[in-house]
Amino acid sequence: MVSASLSLVGPGRAGSAFARSWLAAGGSLTEVIARDPAAAREAAERLGGGTSRALGGPHADCEILVLAVPDDAVASAARLLAGRLRCRVAFHLSGALAASALEPLRRCGAALGSLHPLRVFTGSPADAWNGAFVATEGDAEALRVGEQVVSAVGARAHRIVAEAKPLYHAAAALAAGGTVALISMATRAWGQAGIPEEEARPALAALAESAAAATVSREFSQAFTGPVARRDRATLAAHREALAGRADILEVYRLLARETLRRTPGRGFEDEIGSLFRVQGSKEDLPP
Repeated sequence: MVSASLSLVGPGRAGSAFARSWLAAGGSLTEVIARDPAAAREAAERLGGGTSRALGGPHADCEILVLAVPDDAVASAARLLAGRLRCRVAFHLSGALAASALEPLRRCGAALGSLHPLRVFTGSPADAWNGAFVATEGDAEALRVGEQVVSAVGARAHRIVAEAKPLYHAAAALAAGGTVALISMATRAWGQAGIPEEEARPALAALAESAAAATVSREFSQAFTGPVARRDRATLAAHREALAGRADILEVYRLLARETLRRTPGRGFEDEIGSLFRVQGSKEDLPP
């Protein structure tokens, strides 16, 4: 598979990470394409492969085309590329959009697919796809080739239907961006408790990281920690009082308490804790 000719459109964080993994696996880049010619040249030099091209210019044909552009630019980039190149398979990297967003490229003979790496990319040269969960979707031929590409870069492919992608991506955004938002809210609360952000942010981020790591090897019922999981009612009452004037944080705490009760059934005091945070704690209202 790595012998196939591959062109990359959009050498941003995710695209560059893919390119590095592809090159490390022994593959090569035919072209590195960007809207800004200077950005394309810089990326080709930085990645160490591919002829740089502007998005609107003529392009060399390739077997595999990877569009690593923002979601809102996928359809317009596909329209701009249609008629300017031919490829056997075209992929975009959006987690929310279906492969059909690339429909203009079907007229160029391409099978259409999507590859979404479940990973946060920071722009670091160490960013890569190896070990990542990658959601794959699209035409049968694109799925076949996509799974080979994912395997070649050392990642794990999982097929998903187009209709499920918005829910899949919303959940992924909740796990990633939602975690950052939670740390931000916790940092604000610590600030009100007298701990400056430059100390609070790294400390709380490290705490969140260790808590999240527990879910890799443990079932949720065993991974949960904290006063809701332990049923520390006096502590929870103190939390409720401390958050009484902070409605946004209290609402998030309430929702998280409800999820904790759902995942740790049978430990007692569910109704009492549910009532404290105005959630229903009965088994009927807390399905597994």
